[in-house]
Parts: sequence; C-alpha cells; structure tokens
Amino acid sequence: MSPTEIPTEDRLLDTAAALFWEKGYAAASTREIAAALRIRQASLYYHVASKEDLLYRICVSSLERFLAEVPAAVSQISSPLDRIRRLISAHVAALLDHRERNATMLLELRSLAGRRRVQVVELRERYGNFVRSTLEEAQRTREVRDAISSTHLCLALLNMLNWAALWFHPDQALSADKLAEIFGDLYLEGAASKDHRADGRWPPPVAISEAPVIPGNKIAKTGESRRLERLLEAAVALFSRQGYAATSTREVASLLGMQKASLYYHIESKEDLLYFICKDSLERIREDVAAAVERAQDGLERTSALIRAHVESMLRDQAEHATTLAEMHSLSPARRAQVVALRDRYEDLVRSVLESAQRTGALRADIGVKYLSLGLLGLVNRVLVWYRRRGPLSPAELGQLLAAIFLSGIKA
Repeated sequence: MSPTEIPTEDRLLDTAAALFWEKGYAAASTREIAAALRIRQASLYYHVASKEDLLYRICVSSLERFLAEVPAAVSQISSPLDRIRRLISAHVAALLDHRERNATMLLELRSLAGRRRVQVVELRERYGNFVRSTLEEAQRTREVRDAISSTHLCLALLNMLNWAALWFHPDQALSADKLAEIFGDLYLEGAASKDHRADGRWPPPVAISEAPVIPGNKIAKTGESRRLERLLEAAVALFSRQGYAATSTREVASLLGMQKASLYYHIESKEDLLYFICKDSLERIREDVAAAVERAQDGLERTSALIRAHVESMLRDQAEHATTLAEMHSLSPARRAQVVALRDRYEDLVRSVLESAQRTGALRADIGVKYLSLGLLGLVNRVLVWYRRRGPLSPAELGQLLAAIFLSGIKA
C-alpha cells in the first residue's frame, strides 16, 4: 500500500484493534497504527479524529453487529430453549469473527470518556436487555429455573461467552460452531454428570446466605513493609481507575501524601508496582482456592468449593485482580513471563480439580476438561467487570449461585 492509499474501514479498525490488543490502548500510538497500515501518520487523521475516535468506532461496530445479527438469528425460532441455543451460536459467531475488536471493546471500554462512553454503554445495555428478555421468556414457560434472577442468568451467560474472545484462536481444531454447542450444553445442562444430577443433591439451592469459604482478610502480607503495602494499594486504586500507562509515580506518591523521591526507597520503577500487584493477586487466589478444595470431600464438592473460593477471593481483592487482568501485558517480557507462569499454575490447579471430578464420574465426560475449564474461568472471571458490593448478592452468595449454574445448568 502506498503512503497515501486509503485503508478500508474494516482494515482500519482491525489494525487498530490488533495493536490495542497487543500493547493496550494507552500504550499504542497513532504513529504505530499508521505504520501498520503503511500510511503516513498525518494521513490517518483524514479518517479519524483521534486515537479515542478509533476506540469508539471499534466498540460501536462490535455492539452494532451483535444487535443486528443475534436478534435476527433468534427471531425465526419459537421454542424458548432453542432460542437460547441459537442466541449462543449467533453470539459466538459474531464474537469470534472480529475477535480482536471484541476483545478491545471488552477490555478497553473504560478508556472512553464523556458522551462516547455513554453511547457505547447504552448499546451494550440494549444488547443485554435482548439477552435477558430471551431468558425471561424461557422462565415464563418454566423451561428455565426461576429461582435465579434473569439479570444474573444473563450476566453468567455473557461472562462465559465473552471470555472466549480472550483465548480462542481460529487455527485450533475446535470450530466456532462446536464451541457454541459446548457452551450451550454447559449453560443449559451444567457440568455435573447425569448420574450425579439424579441423586437428589443437584441442582443445589442458590443464593442462600452462608459463611464465606475463605477468610475475609484484606491484602495478605508479602514480607514487604507496611509502607510498600500502602504503595501497592495506592497504585491499585490509580491503575484500576485510569490505567497503568496513564498513571505516573508522581500521582501514586501524591495519593499517599509523600514526595516522589520517597517512592524509590521501596521500588526501582513504576513497573515494580504492577509486577508486585500481579504476582500477589495470583499467588493469593491460588492459595485460597487450594485451601478450600483441600477441605472438600468429593468431586462435586471440590468443584463447588473451587468456584465459591475463586469468586470470594477475587472479589475480596477486586481492584487488584482487575488490574492484573487488564494491565499484565504492560510488564517487560521477563516479568510478564513470570506472571503468566503464575497464571498458568493456577489454571493447572483448576484443570486438575475438574479432571479428578471427571475421572470419578462426577462431571460429564462428553466435554473435554480444557473446555470445562475455559468455560468455568469465563463464568467467574468476568464477574470482575460488573460486580458491585452494594448489589443484591454478597461474594459468598454469588459464588454459590455460579457454582449452581456451572454444575447443574439453568434448565428447570
């Protein structure tokens, strides 16, 4: 392409989304986007007003596609349960067709400001309302459990589906259609085997207040001084609100009422703060979940304990985990590799619990443990985005509800 040739809208948005996905929105520059398009940076501004304009158009194009394609696919189907399956299939197809655009929309929406953010949130809510109304229709016909609110059924479904944008690769053996089929089975029927669902214990009751599975302490001690812990808490508050790249060490120091130079008695760089946050959050959730699983007796109880402990630990330190999820790509290669290794170690624990339950016949054998694990992690990890402490459910209750959905599905 010549330096003056104009990229198509799709190529423009896909190229920007790929860079935002690789580097993060704040770290990617319009100069890099123009270079990837093989045009001059000045030429880019004939077509976009700013980098934020690109992000806005990525978000709008993603949501408008969901709003156009998914309701149209569902409209021709009369059976409420078949409508849910068709919704899942159409959503997965739209999600994965422009995977990096959708991943950018899911991870970087917070970077939009003012009216643009409001407009994107309104589009997202319109789509959420459609999904919720589809589920409510199945509740009215008693084909879907009505003991769980349609709001939480909707959020659980979108959690599971949207997480696939972060891990699915089109060159793997599993097709988008097959993935949609797995999600449909898992969401509607649950992961527990038929024998265990028939033994009278499943589906379990949901949203019953009970004691947390894990202790409710604040940030665990890491061997660093209390002053360093306060630095991490201040960094988390700023990174989770405005992003790592947009936050300076001066702002961290100001939040603590100290001089910037004083920070460097405890850290060598801003990256130290992000690294310690990521490392601490992943080590802590693994310890919490491993302890909860160890106390459980059989495969179903261990799986339920895993889900509940994961949700409670994650929401106890919600901002830390949200920062880890959104910002770990900003670490240097060596440190990012260490954090990814910690994440992989935790995911290995999740898979080992599910594998053990599958071997004993507690979990269904027709879905591979890889996809049981990925479905489960999507179900629980996206809670970080929408959970509010003043909402109707405590972390313990939400963990119990998600365990019920994962193990026994939503069918009545």
